[in-house]
Amino acid sequence: MRELADIHQRLEQHFGRQGPYRELDPISQLVMGLIGGKTRGDVSLSAFEALVARFGHWEAVRDAHVAEIYEVIRGVTFAELKAPRLKASLLAVTRTYGALTLSPLEDMAVEDALAWLERLPGVGRKVAAATLNLSTLRKAALVIDSHHLRVLQRLGYVGSRTGIAQAYDLVMPLMPQGWTAMDFDYHHQFMKVLGQDICRNGSPICERCPLRDICATGLRD
Repeated sequence: MRELADIHQRLEQHFGRQGPYRELDPISQLVMGLIGGKTRGDVSLSAFEALVARFGHWEAVRDAHVAEIYEVIRGVTFAELKAPRLKASLLAVTRTYGALTLSPLEDMAVEDALAWLERLPGVGRKVAAATLNLSTLRKAALVIDSHHLRVLQRLGYVGSRTGIAQAYDLVMPLMPQGWTAMDFDYHHQFMKVLGQDICRNGSPICERCPLRDICATGLRD
């Protein structure tokens, strides 16, 4: 199987360097992740900004009624589930650390920090990894979303029924040694844009793919 470093280089040559992206504090990134699942990026960003405009700070969201939170984020998918989970997660962080902060995760190993975050209501591997990697914590955790997962499945790195958490556990040992948190971030962005633009759900455009000659799916077509 082709080295992920080579795949990374091919995708960078094809798409160019992605970003730069806004680097949020860890609580903000957690909130973004909790409201963003199964929702278009522009819709979840609009909901995030609406929360900031309505409440001003995350402590106010934590202390608000679930119905108030729901009204602000109602445009996102499954808002009726996300509103109570968001409040419950913010409360859980506060109960653990005495304040609404994730700064204690700075001193944790990635695996321990992932496990801690995944105990919060509504937090799975994608949200946990994003909180660690994309925020100012900048830890070497690989974010895998549905687009990224689809690429991994079609390349043959993971099976067609593999979920995000299992894919993470299978792929992380294959990531190049010495990569920084920023390298992990860029790698995810390359895989995501490949999944969005070319390796699309249902009808991939294999003839345009820079990985076709090494792709288990592309070679069959």
